[in-house]
Amino acid sequence: MITIGPLNVRLDLLVFMVSLLGLYIGFKKIGLTEKDRDAVLGTWFAGFLAWKLSAIIIGLASTGSLALSLYATGGIWSILVAIATIGFFVFRLAPGLRGYWLFSALLLWFGVTIVVPKYGTLPFIATAQPLHLYTALLIAGLIVVTWRWMRSPSVGALLWTTVGAFAIWLVSTYATSTVNLLWLIPFAALVGLAGYVAKPSRRIVQSGLGVLVALAIINASLPDETPTLVADSSQAAGLNIGQVPPNFELKRTDGTTLNLEDLRGERVVVNFWASWCPPCRAEMPDMAKFAREQDDVTIVAVNTTTSERDVDEARSFVAPYEDAFQVVYDEDGAVGNAYRIQAMPTTYVLDENGVIVAKQFGAIDKAWLDTKTN
Repeated sequence: MITIGPLNVRLDLLVFMVSLLGLYIGFKKIGLTEKDRDAVLGTWFAGFLAWKLSAIIIGLASTGSLALSLYATGGIWSILVAIATIGFFVFRLAPGLRGYWLFSALLLWFGVTIVVPKYGTLPFIATAQPLHLYTALLIAGLIVVTWRWMRSPSVGALLWTTVGAFAIWLVSTYATSTVNLLWLIPFAALVGLAGYVAKPSRRIVQSGLGVLVALAIINASLPDETPTLVADSSQAAGLNIGQVPPNFELKRTDGTTLNLEDLRGERVVVNFWASWCPPCRAEMPDMAKFAREQDDVTIVAVNTTTSERDVDEARSFVAPYEDAFQVVYDEDGAVGNAYRIQAMPTTYVLDENGVIVAKQFGAIDKAWLDTKTN
């Protein structure tokens, strides 16, 4: 998150938009017509609109309130709608433009990856590594390769580049323990199709192996990264996927205490909220609905008490939900500082080992929780 005046803006979305502008200007510089630029980059706007509109519809069906549905994420279903929409428009693109589209996809992915730190354990390496840097390096390699044939793409080049991007994504999900083995089925099908259409040359295979060796050498030269954070950390960035957040012990409404460490072995959702925050109020009903249907996920709702105008009002607001999840109060702001909370609501999902496997700046809903905790 970055602050622009009174607004808190997600850095990845800002980079995404700036990258689209850069691509528009760049494509003009290399001679792409305005119509073709609009056709290639318009797919991303269509996908974004499809994602948001489907999320609102899903949120409206879930909450019955248009005001609350504006904060909905739609979960996996909205993502699938966006992917289908983008896929439809890409299919409609002229064959000669698909290379430009794939290049733009890789460049957007690179930009978002480089600004969203993730840590994970790579194969044969015990300590956590800066996964976002490895991922960005591999994406950069695909960008260089794609640039060479972008203006005259063959079906084989498109397929094999997609295989490479899919493989990078699978490895990153494995490293952060969020992999779903079912994704191996479409990946294997894609590899088979690519091999049938265009068998890779020996040179390409050797180049791929060379990249793996180079990454291993780079990894050996880098210092080990620890995923564990301490409460007095001076790092400016927020907590990242693959890290273990600080432990805390806070009081509930009735005066009893909750220790985060005691929940180790369970999947945990840590949500920071305030009663004056409209998105926080919007997400509470869905959080409660999710919590009442789940026996193996614990939600800890941390009230940022130092930001409240009236603590009694905050307690009255959250009272109907205390049967569903754990409500605790960060009375001196120490936990919010340790977790580097820059905007509310902010949510982290922890696995059974206490490692962050997902995070969200802004409102969450049941669809998001269902997706990120499975």
